[in-house]
Amino acid sequence: MYDVAVVGGGPGGLAAASIIAKKGLKVKVFEKKKVLGTPVRCGEFFVVKEDMMRLLPRVKNPEVFDVPEETIDNKCRDVRVISPRGKAFEFPLASYVLDRRKFETHLAETIISYGGEVEVGVPAHYYPNNGQPLVGPSPDSAIQADIVIAADGYPSETATTAGLPEKEYAGPYRVAVNMEYLMTDLDVEQDVAELYMDPRYSPGGYGWIIPKGERRANVGIGVREPYLRRDWQIRDLLTGFVEKNKVARAKLKGGQKASMIADSLPVDGPLSRTYSERVVAVGDAAGMVMPTNGGGIQTALVTGHLAGEAAVRYFENQTPLSSYEEAWKDQLGVEMENSRLMRQASDRLMGHAFWFSVLLRMMGSRRIADVVMCQMPRGMGPLFRLLA
Repeated sequence: MYDVAVVGGGPGGLAAASIIAKKGLKVKVFEKKKVLGTPVRCGEFFVVKEDMMRLLPRVKNPEVFDVPEETIDNKCRDVRVISPRGKAFEFPLASYVLDRRKFETHLAETIISYGGEVEVGVPAHYYPNNGQPLVGPSPDSAIQADIVIAADGYPSETATTAGLPEKEYAGPYRVAVNMEYLMTDLDVEQDVAELYMDPRYSPGGYGWIIPKGERRANVGIGVREPYLRRDWQIRDLLTGFVEKNKVARAKLKGGQKASMIADSLPVDGPLSRTYSERVVAVGDAAGMVMPTNGGGIQTALVTGHLAGEAAVRYFENQTPLSSYEEAWKDQLGVEMENSRLMRQASDRLMGHAFWFSVLLRMMGSRRIADVVMCQMPRGMGPLFRLLA
């Protein structure tokens, strides 16, 4: 018998479990990967604490953005956005490029130090069991828990089983498919992360070059199905980005492809409901990805932290789990909604390279920075809301 079972050992699930274990409650995390953080399924881009507090100024526990030095592969000072026509817009944004294996292992070690449990290599499932939740590989080999945290990414089997509106994300505009190489032997700038808005190779999304230090970089694209032609394959698009985008090609010349991953990502903001009587969803499982930039590690950490606090309140004061949703709406709601509206507005022009380039020129670096930071650009709120 456990107080809390966590399905998924990514940043959100681990953050939740650390809060719960620290309070002395009995918690167990199940992760289907054999090694935490491996294989990597994201760009590992992590905006530093000071800039994250500009992005999400209402977050009440900024220590959630603290990152141990030993989990950082590289540090960037700027972000550069490349338009469909090759024009660069650069602005300062300090960030880390993480080693996800080391970062998630650090979180797991924190949980274990407080007496919690983390089990890897176990594809666990949630069984409602008439109000007495079971979590495990099968009903016969499951643990019983009072509360379950869905942290199993997108699409979340746990959230769906709990009756949360995961199927709302069935719409093709709401989901991005990402594919990424880890490339080595590169001469790319190691202190600038680059985003490429090129509908030829990243239709409905963007491409990226995120330097990891030691002449390495995460190089990938995100696409959405409505922008794809029937004969387009995402792997071919990624190859095209590396070999044919004029700006990227020059920087990636001579690089070696060390590994490749692919994943799906919700990009339409949070689920309309993120809790049930016994279950709360965090991170990607709850749609907690910033729609305009695809960032999800920090929002997973914040929502995991808030879910952990909600679980503690449930046991200490019998507070309903609805307090979790009230908390994230208070601390993340405005920025997530702004980000969703701006992404919807950009959809109108994203398939048209010329007009999208015009929009970027009209905005300039400062307003583009606002969009990346999930802030409505000064003076452009009415236009974005009209387009959305």
